[in-house]
Amino acid sequence: MENRVVEYYKNYDEDGRLKRHRFEYLTTVEYFNKVLKTGSKILDACAGTGIYSFYLAEQGHKVTSCDLVPHNVERMNKHEKSTLLQGIQVANVLDLSTFGDESFDVVLCMGALYHLGEEERLITVQECKRLLKPGGVIVLSYINRFAQFFVYLEEGLKNIGDGIRIFQDKTDSVFTFTTPDEIEKLASQCGIRKMHHIGQDGMMYALGEKMHGVSEESLEQLYQYHLATCEEPSILGASVHGMYIGMK
Repeated sequence: MENRVVEYYKNYDEDGRLKRHRFEYLTTVEYFNKVLKTGSKILDACAGTGIYSFYLAEQGHKVTSCDLVPHNVERMNKHEKSTLLQGIQVANVLDLSTFGDESFDVVLCMGALYHLGEEERLITVQECKRLLKPGGVIVLSYINRFAQFFVYLEEGLKNIGDGIRIFQDKTDSVFTFTTPDEIEKLASQCGIRKMHHIGQDGMMYALGEKMHGVSEESLEQLYQYHLATCEEPSILGASVHGMYIGMK
């Protein structure tokens, strides 16, 4: 799986994706600002090209950034704001032994769970927890299997068989999908206490063509509705991207 993930992200524009799906980005930032204490020492353990790392560093946090993909780490090193970060390195969340126990206030695991099986997820969350100080915050992002099924389907349900297979197998060979309930059980199993569980993009994908041509005013009203409802359990199942925030 590691080689497939590295190859997939070699030329992938994650920053561009988050700009296109801005509710996901804005919601994540909103909760960072709500939860994280000023000047926190943060490990962004699967930072991608650093869109959240650089944001948090600009807010005054002490951020160390890691990613599995050498191409992403190279991009972060070449970024005009790279000196804002405490360190940038290639790392696999399954083994963060270069970092000591209880060395961070916050650990972000925002991407790795998109690709790992159940046993590897358990190892990853335990490893992230090891790095947290008592009372520290962990952030886990995942792709919701229920919502992804509908996003995957083509017009006329031409690929319904493939969609059902992926739903049952929980993977399309690169991405691995889960459910809100499975993430909560995983966190509980690792001794993490829930603070917030958020549907990062809420009902956005379900709205489909209704989003075409929307005005900025309507978009802002929709975003405020989204913020007011993104922790509603019934909406978690409709959100493609989910984010669990917990405390050690």
